[in-house]
Amino acid sequence: MNTYTILKFLHVLSVVIWIGGLTALAVVTWRVARERNRASLVSIVRQTVSYGQGIVGPASVIVLLTGLAMVGIGHVGFATFWVWFGYGGALVHGLIGGFLIRKRAAEVMALASASGGDDTGLNAAARRLWNTQLMYLVLLSVVIAAMVLKPTL
Repeated sequence: MNTYTILKFLHVLSVVIWIGGLTALAVVTWRVARERNRASLVSIVRQTVSYGQGIVGPASVIVLLTGLAMVGIGHVGFATFWVWFGYGGALVHGLIGGFLIRKRAAEVMALASASGGDDTGLNAAARRLWNTQLMYLVLLSVVIAAMVLKPTL
């Protein structure tokens, strides 16, 4: 076992915690939204936001730092296409995950918390949240594929 192997383990484990956790929470949020149980929806969205801030944020930082360290140790070169693709993934994560998903989640929580609220508006907001989460997960899956396959141009 060497430093590179330890970094790779931490890198992969952090990706699993980050993407796996968000995938599970997105599916649970969508399922709860379809049940039209406002109290449960507020609770699960609140927990999802909390997971994003408390777990995903730190896990994504570990992914970035261990990735940078592995590139440095492995003498791959920071100008390699797939390395830059990974940087793009970090940017996508920050923009979509940090801003857009959080905005959509706040909208769902506000509508679900309103007493006697509009079900049509809540359903539309939940759909927007699901679509944004799905887009985020698909884009990050493409980044993961690039990190595994390491294409060159």
